[in-house]
Amino acid sequence: MPGNGDSGSLEFEKVSLSDARKALEETGPAAYAAPKKAENWAEKRAASTPEALSDEANAWLAELPQSVQPQQLALRYARLANRLAKAWKEPQKCERLLDDLMMDRRGGRKGFPLQVANELATLRDHYFKLHHHGKSAWEHVEMGR
Repeated sequence: MPGNGDSGSLEFEKVSLSDARKALEETGPAAYAAPKKAENWAEKRAASTPEALSDEANAWLAELPQSVQPQQLALRYARLANRLAKAWKEPQKCERLLDDLMMDRRGGRKGFPLQVANELATLRDHYFKLHHHGKSAWEHVEMGR
């Protein structure tokens, strides 16, 4: 019971539904916002010509440890490898890009072939360790408890 001296109890503030929605829209992540009308991304996306792997991306791949080099990503999705190479030295931007590639925020996307998805997961873990004192994402979460 709240207020009975139990240190394990939680106190809650009563708010109206409209106030809760407003607070969520102002501060909450997009994933928890009220559902939006489904957008047709296929119509919005213009057909693009295949992009070649840039010199910057080739250099970036060569600098990575062989065990984390996303070879299939570079072969099948050069445009994404080019974007990762550009963002690599900007931790916040690169982590966001890697997260966006791993999660379907639009809904209904096919996803990557398993080999590419595994490369992205390995690359994401490697990047996290580089920028979080050698800790994996799971260790980082456990330390935050």
